[in-house]
Amino acid sequence: MRVFTRRYTPLATTVMNMENWLNNISQISSALLTPLLAIIGTIILIKQHSLQNLRWKLDLYDKRYPVFLNTMEYISYVVQHHNVTNEILFGFLRNSKDKEFLFQDDVKTFLESLYLKGLDLQVLKTQLKTEPKGEKRDHIVKQTSQIFHWFTEQFDVSKRLFGSYLGIGKK
Repeated sequence: MRVFTRRYTPLATTVMNMENWLNNISQISSALLTPLLAIIGTIILIKQHSLQNLRWKLDLYDKRYPVFLNTMEYISYVVQHHNVTNEILFGFLRNSKDKEFLFQDDVKTFLESLYLKGLDLQVLKTQLKTEPKGEKRDHIVKQTSQIFHWFTEQFDVSKRLFGSYLGIGKK
């Protein structure tokens, strides 16, 4: 009796080795796919987070910039007209009402001092109209001049103070 042993030809052996190799590659690939997807997901999450931070800074800039413009217009008006009207004072207050939420104490204090100095200037100008010549009038003129000089210096102060808040890459 003849026992048949199965003999594989070199081609069959090569095909079987290839199948084993493909199975191994398939198993390795599927094992690496989960960590690879996790890494890609983490990268996307990090990018979305940084994009959200930039969007938040831009939104904050869009809210802060009008307060800066309003401040510069207010200072410009006072410097050009050497006076301030109720309409300008109340407009300044109305347009800078969000200062408590958008800025820290330094800007809030600065804006309040601008308003109060404008109010002082308005009161002094009113007193100046009714005050006759004399020592008291000279004192009012001196105070008015000091406040006006203070306002002319506030352009640079405003730019420096708001600059730290309006820089996109800052704060």
